[in-house]
Amino acid sequence: MSRRSSLLLAGLAVGASGCWMGPWPGGDFSEPSVGFVYVGPVGDHGWTKAHDDGRVYLEENVPGVSTHYEPSVISADAPDVMDGFVADGDNVVFTTSFDYIAQTQNAAANNPEVNFLNCSGFYSSANMGSYFGRMYQAWYLAGMVAGHMTLLSGSNRIGVVGPVVIPETVRHLNALTLGARSQNPAVVVHIEWIHNWFDAELEPQAANTLIDAGADVIVNKTDTTIALGVVQDLYDSGRDVYSIGYDNIDSCEIVGESCLTAPYWNWGPLYARIVQQMMDGSWDPYEQVWDQMKGDRDESTVYLAEMSTHVPAPVRLEIENEISELVKENNIAEPFVGPILDNTQVLRVQDDEAMSDAELLRMCWYVDGIIDADGAPAEVPGGCGGDY
Repeated sequence: MSRRSSLLLAGLAVGASGCWMGPWPGGDFSEPSVGFVYVGPVGDHGWTKAHDDGRVYLEENVPGVSTHYEPSVISADAPDVMDGFVADGDNVVFTTSFDYIAQTQNAAANNPEVNFLNCSGFYSSANMGSYFGRMYQAWYLAGMVAGHMTLLSGSNRIGVVGPVVIPETVRHLNALTLGARSQNPAVVVHIEWIHNWFDAELEPQAANTLIDAGADVIVNKTDTTIALGVVQDLYDSGRDVYSIGYDNIDSCEIVGESCLTAPYWNWGPLYARIVQQMMDGSWDPYEQVWDQMKGDRDESTVYLAEMSTHVPAPVRLEIENEISELVKENNIAEPFVGPILDNTQVLRVQDDEAMSDAELLRMCWYVDGIIDADGAPAEVPGGCGGDY
């Protein structure tokens, strides 16, 4: 399974709670020593870089905490890495990939005095929890940006370099499309899946395929900025093409003027909150953490990076106003509130109904407007793992 399999089995688990009476029995967490297991290199400027920024934030903002990490850990090696962390005295371990969920579960069972947390997982026990953020809300905002740019250019076409097909990536793609169509009802979204989180050969190929098919906004969902670099090179040569990044707040800064914005992760406050709860004895491992967007970007687990001046000021203001709606407590499912048609014109979400977490976490169908290379309604590739 993929590292971020979007809580594939979590639909029924999110929101469930054990009979927690707190504080949990176990070791002394007054001075946490925290180990992080990373799926990629810190220098990927993607998923792992965002987690490492969160690790640094944790160490700098919670007194008494020490941290370290192991990068580029494959699933088969995760047990040895965690055993090493425990042997070295770590009493808290964050595994930052769904790939590690079974290994984390086993490690938690074998080390009851250590607290474990798995990113985008679903399993809970007396000393193991999970955590994630509602990134689909930031992708809706990015879609608004992309949709408006296609309205200005008249292309009516957005291209997406897609990584691994799981409910998480499908959900984000759907949110992007809903946002884009809120600005430009005629826009279509074409995705080229590379079936990996990064591939130095396939990413530029996918970006060029999308541009050749007529897209002038390329959205990157992989763990690198390779596709963004392709767009920047074309932009520098005089082409009116733009991109939208992912994962890091400064994605656009390292690419150039063609990059419009980027939905990004801000793990630091979440890490600090959870570890602080362990220190004061209030941590509940059965409380599945799936953070909604917050109004304060510095405290929000997910947010949208500053928008380029290529995006007209009225659109930027509209998006800022939309953020004030997304952060309301009763809008946790936004933008997945009906009516929502799929791309075969079947009504999937009734008028004024909000999709449940269980439905969101098993989403393997496309909303209206997502097409294949030939312009026909696209089909979610097999193996998504949710509900088609």
